[in-house]
Amino acid sequence: MQNLILTLDSSGTPNNWTTWQEAVLLKCKGLVAWELGDREFMFRGGISKLTGEQSVIEVSSIIALKSKFKYRGRAPTFSNRNLFRRDLFVCAYCGKSSGDHELTKDHIVPISKKGPTSWMNCVTSCKKCNGKKGNRTPEESGMHLLYVPYIPDKAESLILQNRNILADQMQFLLNFIPKHSRVWNTIN
Repeated sequence: MQNLILTLDSSGTPNNWTTWQEAVLLKCKGLVAWELGDREFMFRGGISKLTGEQSVIEVSSIIALKSKFKYRGRAPTFSNRNLFRRDLFVCAYCGKSSGDHELTKDHIVPISKKGPTSWMNCVTSCKKCNGKKGNRTPEESGMHLLYVPYIPDKAESLILQNRNILADQMQFLLNFIPKHSRVWNTIN
């Protein structure tokens, strides 16, 4: 099985992706509060010496865990990879779509001018545009942003992380996606 299981906290807030093996372990340990989703996966274990029957466990595509998660904030960790995913691998200046190796992180307000490394001050840029912009703001370099940076939320981050999302998982996550998200453009 290649699909991942979507985990939620006990209140139903999306948390993370987990493997089917980890989901089975969580269920066996009694850590699953409730399950949701259209898909159930059946896993078979060994034969019991006492009963002579094979063990079977079913896990749904979406599981809520009993423990409460402590969110420091809903935004995912800032990294180049997550930034490129947020921006759908598209340069903010020329609009060219590229792979990881051709992209860079651009500080809208450069670090030398006290610009922070943050979701709101960074965009994806191709190497050519980043070199052209240099150590200047977009206004100073005569370049214009094609899209506005924003802070992605947890559900959007989960969608961007997993390329094998089941339909019921996607439908569930879409309930948490803000309408300004670029993810909406890729789905609709």
